[in-house]
Amino acid sequence: MARPKLVTKEQVIDALSRWFIRNRVPPTVEELRRLLGVGSTRTVLRYLDALKEEGYIDRWSGARGLRMRKGPATTLETRLVPIVGEAPAGALMPAEENILGQVQMPKEFLKPPGAKFFLLRVRGDSMNRAKIEGQTIEDGDLVLVRQQERADHGKIVVALVNGQATIKKLVKGPGYYVLQPKSANPKHRPIILAQDFQIQGIIRKVFKKGGELLYGREE
Repeated sequence: MARPKLVTKEQVIDALSRWFIRNRVPPTVEELRRLLGVGSTRTVLRYLDALKEEGYIDRWSGARGLRMRKGPATTLETRLVPIVGEAPAGALMPAEENILGQVQMPKEFLKPPGAKFFLLRVRGDSMNRAKIEGQTIEDGDLVLVRQQERADHGKIVVALVNGQATIKKLVKGPGYYVLQPKSANPKHRPIILAQDFQIQGIIRKVFKKGGELLYGREE
């Protein structure tokens, strides 16, 4: 009889982090079982109970009642960054903040140290010619956003217009602003505004297709 596969606490936390990067909801116990490659959901529940007891996750009733609170101890200095819903790089969409999970990220990505950061999943193609550190902003990517209310001319920002969110290049004119698309798709048009919008933050880094370059593709 084959011995059951054993996984470490760090492997479970890493699997949860990868899932939260790629998906909009927490995993079910069965989905996590397949991700870990273990033989039974009972084994997964034991791992989750241990992680909850040690303060790594919160759990509540429901198939997807799970949220990460912290990552494993590591020699690499890291911080937890929340994944906060989606923002379109295209037509404006309602801005419904919904913390989908948290991801442990190196502090070197999160400078200056006192700043706040969050992750957004990109929907749409209006910024697929814009580049952050050489990476274009495409549908399905995750973007790391430094939370701030002001931005310099030319920065790629997350903006809120009449309660709707969009990712665009900020252009400042004399007495007006333009939220400028940078796209191979000619259907996208600039949005001209006075002061009737809010900047939520500036894009600092792009993780392609929801983090595949960070963690590899699931089989």
